[in-house]
This record gives sequence, C-alpha cells and structure tokens, in this order.
Amino acid sequence: MIQDDFKVSKTQRIGLRLNIVLLSIIVFFLVASGFGIWTLQQQTKQFNAITQTYYDRAMLAAELSRDAELIATQAMEKTVTQRLGKIDANVLQTDITKIFTVARDSLVAHSDREAELIDRVDTLTRPYFEQILAFYKMIEQQLRQELRLRDIERGLARLQPSPFTDVRNELTPYISDTTSALLFMLRADSPGLLSRRTRDVTYQLEQLAAFRTDDPAQQQTIAELQDLASQALSLKMNIDQTRMRTLAAMRETRLYAQRLSGASYDFYLYVKSEADTAALEHSRHIESVSKMIVGFCLIFLLLIGVAYWLIQRILIQRLNRLSSVMLQHVEGEPVPIPQSGQDEISIIGKAFSVFVEANQASHQKAQEAQHQAEEANQKLRKLNASLHEQSNTDELTATANRRSFFNWLRATWPTAKDKGSSFGVLMIDIDWFKRYNDHYGHLAGDLCLQQVAKILRTTVGANQGMLARYGGEEFIVAAAGVTQAQINKLGHALLKGVVDAQLPHTRSPKQHITISVGIAYFDKLSAEDTSEKVIALADQALYEAKAHGRANVVTLNTTDS
Repeated sequence: MIQDDFKVSKTQRIGLRLNIVLLSIIVFFLVASGFGIWTLQQQTKQFNAITQTYYDRAMLAAELSRDAELIATQAMEKTVTQRLGKIDANVLQTDITKIFTVARDSLVAHSDREAELIDRVDTLTRPYFEQILAFYKMIEQQLRQELRLRDIERGLARLQPSPFTDVRNELTPYISDTTSALLFMLRADSPGLLSRRTRDVTYQLEQLAAFRTDDPAQQQTIAELQDLASQALSLKMNIDQTRMRTLAAMRETRLYAQRLSGASYDFYLYVKSEADTAALEHSRHIESVSKMIVGFCLIFLLLIGVAYWLIQRILIQRLNRLSSVMLQHVEGEPVPIPQSGQDEISIIGKAFSVFVEANQASHQKAQEAQHQAEEANQKLRKLNASLHEQSNTDELTATANRRSFFNWLRATWPTAKDKGSSFGVLMIDIDWFKRYNDHYGHLAGDLCLQQVAKILRTTVGANQGMLARYGGEEFIVAAAGVTQAQINKLGHALLKGVVDAQLPHTRSPKQHITISVGIAYFDKLSAEDTSEKVIALADQALYEAKAHGRANVVTLNTTDS
C-alpha cells in the first residue's frame, strides 16, 4: 500500500512537464533567431544592391557634372594665363576631356528615363568639346599674334635713337617720335585710347614721309620704320579682332559647359532620387522587420513569463511551503504536511510525513528512556552525595571527619601561604571523658560527644572556621586570615558554650562537662611554615592547657615554638 502511494506516472512527473515547457521555449527561440539572421542577411544583400546600383552611379553622375565644370574652368584659366606656348590644341583638348570621358564611360542606363538623360548628355558633349577645341585654337592664334607683336616692339626699340646719338642729325627727332608713338599705340588696351594713339602714329608717319634726305642709310632707316609701322598697325587691328572673337568663343564655351553640367546634374538628381526612393523602401522594410522581431521578442518574453509562472506554481511555491512546514517541524511546531497531488513533491511530503510519524514515535520512546535514565541518575547522584558525605563526615557527631579536614587544609594552606596570611588552629579535648564513659557508659558517652559537637558547630559556624572531629573526644578548628584576638575569642567562646550547657559529669571536679583548648597562631605564614608544624604547635598548647588544670585556653604563636 505504501509503495503504491509513492509511485508517480510518467505524465505527472514534474521533470517531464518542465522539460516540455523549456524545450518549447528553446525551439521558439531557435526559430525566431534563425528567421532574424536570415532577415538580416537579406537586408545586407539589399543594402549592398542599393549602394552599388544607386549610390555608386549617383556619385559617378555627380563626378560627371563636376568634370564638365572643371573643363570649362581650365579653359578659362588658359584664357587668363595664356600659357599654351607650343602645345598642340588638339592634344591639350584630349588631355583635359579625358577625365570626363572616363566618368561618362562608367555610366550605364538602367531605365528608359536614365537612357534619355544620358542621351542628352551625349548630345551636348560633342559640340561642347568641338567648341573647346575652337576656343583653344583661338587662344593659340592670339598667342602667336602677341608673340609677333613682341618681335615688332623689339624692332622698334632697336630703331629708337639712344641718348648717345648725334643730336645734330635732323632725322633723329622724327625717328624718336615715330617709334615712341608706335610703342604707345601697341600698349593701348581700350578702343578709345587705341584710336587716339593710332592718329598720333599716322601723324608721325606723315611727318616722317615729308622728310627729305639723300643719305642712303637714313633712307633705309625710314623705309624699315615705315614697314614696321605698317605691320604694327595691321597686327594690332588683328589682335583686337582676335581678342573679341576669343571672348565670344569663351562665352559660347561657358554656355555649352553650363548646358552639359546641367544635363549631368539632372542625371545625378534623377539617380539620387531613385536611390532615395530605394533607401526609403529599404527603411520601410527594415521597420517592418523590426516590428516583427519586436513581436517575436514579446512572444518570447510571454513564453518565459508563462514558464516562470508554471515553475513558481508547480515547483517553487510548493517547495517553499514544504520547506516551511519542515522547518516548523524542526522547531517543534507540528503543522499539517502538504501531501496533495501525484508528483515528486507530493511524494516528498508523504515520505516526510512517514518520517515525522516514525520520528515522533522514536522521540516518545527516547523521552521515556531519558526520563527513566534521569531518574536513575538522580538516584545515583543522591547515592554518590550520600557516600561522599559519609566518607567526609563523622557519623556519630555529624561533623567533618579527620579526612575531610586534611582535604580542606591541603586546598587552603597553599593559598594562605602564597598570600602570607595569618593562620590559626584550635585543638579541643573533652576533659575527664574516660571517666565519663566508665561511669555513664559508652552510649551516654556517644550522646555527650554529639551534644558537645553541636555546641562547637554552632559557635564555629558563627565565627567562620573549619570544625572536624580529630579522633575520640578530640576536635580541631582551623581558620585563615584571622587576628590573634579573633582566634583567642573563638577559643574562649567554645569553652564558654560547653560550660554554659552544664552537661552533668559527676566524675569531673567541675561536676559538668568542660573542654580544654590549645591554640596555635601564625601571624604571617612563611615559606618554611608547614601545616604539620601548626598542628603540632596546637597540640602542644592543648597539652599545656591540660597541665594547667583543664577547662581553660592556652595560646602559642610562632615565637613560642
């Protein structure tokens, strides 16, 4: 019957139920974690696709727009600096536009709208580059004209008279004025100034042409100066015209650059908008996945909460209750033991109930045995106390015997000796006691001893001393830490107590019982003093008390010994 109560079916075992709950949580956690990892991988792939498909192409489009502006800027810089030198314009144009071509070749259309925007860029690229080539050629032409102009300036400077030229030469002033007018004209930088200085040059040339001379050298100088003046006037006119055409070409180039940059920027904006749209869609998808993950987490937390509740309800609360009941039983409070159910905890409760019942039965038996043992021990203690008292008490007089006295003396003497205390011993003997026994008989003698012992015991008890029957009719009293006056007073009190009792003794000269008292007193114990010495001195004092007629007190101290 007991074995049936302690059996648990497999379906009711706590371990099986808890394992099912925990395995369910673990499986859900693994599934949710796997889904989360797969989702993150998909998001990573999608983000990489967005980066490669949109953002990289948006950066290329932005670079294309920047390159278009860069080419125009470099062209303007060449216009300002005019440092082309002997570089071929075709080669220069190829170097400048190479970066733009590389960026353009990296772009591939992914939709009809992108193809349309790229076609527009391509449509503007060719005339833009052709205009740049023409612009560079005009710059090159202007530079060559300016180089030719510098040659003419050097020729004029060579013809201009030096300060050391013979001033008596009539041609010198004409040459000087004409070359100066030509140099000023060549350096004119505005149309109005150029017009005025051209008139000055024309006037000086007319003055020079009117000069007449038969000197062949002067005629050659005049002819050379007139030729340089004709070239300077023509070249200066061409330079101004070329400069105007160059400025027009620069404005045209700038216009083409703005159009090409605008088309490239439109493509950039479109690709950027597509990237933003894809990024927004990606963000929405991430938000959706995040909500799903949050949902999984909430479900996971709910499952953990359910598992916690089940563990608390099925296991923890019941174990705590059973533990509390066990502690109450340990503390001696018998409370009902929970035994409901058919699982392991209920079996523990039933087993503990059986254990408690068995323990109570054994405890009751142990208490009964303990009670019997205590009764036996009490009897034994009483018997031991009685034996101890008998072994240390004189049976006749009910006072301490000789053995008890010496035990007390061995315990007291070392302490009194170490402290240097005073010590006194009284040796007491009943006078003419043998005559008393012979006349009254031994039974009367025993009664007399009992009466005398009672008087002595009463007197000594009031004065704090150790009283013992020393042997026969002799008694002994010892006291430590007393003065000689106190010990003498005790001796006389003992004698007076016995005399006042007036115990009849017809065979004594006093006609009643008397005692003789010999007192030995040591004022201060020293290392040489022994207990035997003080007892011997007391015995000597008793002998002298007997010799002086009995019924008196004799005291001897260390000086008397």
